[in-house]
Amino acid sequence: MMSLRNKCVLVTGAGSFIGSHLCRALHTQGARVIGFVKNTNAFKQHTTEQHVVDISDRLRLGQLVKNTRPDLVVHLAGNKNRGLGSAEYRAGYEINLLGTLNLAEACQELTTLSRFIFLGTSEEYGRLPVPFEESFREAPINAYGVTKLAAIQFLQALVQAHGFPAVILRPSIVYGPRQDVDMFLPALIKTLISGKQFEMTRGEQTRDFLFIDDMVNAILHALNAPDVVGQVINISSAKPVRIDHLAKKVAQLIGPGTENLLNFGARDYRPGETMNYWSNNVRAQELLNWSPTISLEEGLRQTILYYRTVTLAS
Repeated sequence: MMSLRNKCVLVTGAGSFIGSHLCRALHTQGARVIGFVKNTNAFKQHTTEQHVVDISDRLRLGQLVKNTRPDLVVHLAGNKNRGLGSAEYRAGYEINLLGTLNLAEACQELTTLSRFIFLGTSEEYGRLPVPFEESFREAPINAYGVTKLAAIQFLQALVQAHGFPAVILRPSIVYGPRQDVDMFLPALIKTLISGKQFEMTRGEQTRDFLFIDDMVNAILHALNAPDVVGQVINISSAKPVRIDHLAKKVAQLIGPGTENLLNFGARDYRPGETMNYWSNNVRAQELLNWSPTISLEEGLRQTILYYRTVTLAS
């Protein structure tokens, strides 16, 4: 990979789960990291500068981009509401589509910009047959997937019309230390470590989990890989696991008797639940020279250790 030393890298959503891990990796490689965050309580380590900005604020966003003049941009900020109502679609539209339009518009004025990384979601595939392939015509079924796909189509139009240096990464479910406990795995781990019952669905869904270090490594590869502008690239483990099997594995790793805390079937599946959700990652191997290196068991061990440490410290 090309050296990132002294490169100016703008990361939107720098205080998020993926963003905070990415900023640390960029800092380690000697980059000058500019973090855009939504609030002042965001994780602040490993950024050279941090600015509080709402990406729907076109004028402030544009001025900040003009002032910081990044060489590379990684756009992680977004609305992740997976609802099915008009309010969720409107919120996703304003942040995921219009926010991306605002950022791309500001970046078009930069003569220094060599790469613009956008994170989509495997939820853009909806209930299509698995494994998901980038060649599929997407069929999202919730606000998150629909509005992310709309942003991607806008960026691809910019690539075609203006040579805008956008690359789209479409990750599966990323997990690891410091993730918000509103996500399934950290909620499961934290609850079981605390010795409490964990209520969940029957767990017949299959999912594709990717450890955070592998996700960050994929982004780093995409920042300077040749011949990838305009491409959509799945970033995944390509190894589906049933949710009930995953929950039992987590319980076994936490300790004897923990499996008894799993209450399968206590919750209904979400409306519009996608039962099978995993992606092919051949294109990432070919174009980015990237493959995941952390096994699910090793990733779970590291994640459990983190939440155990946090629980003991609290």
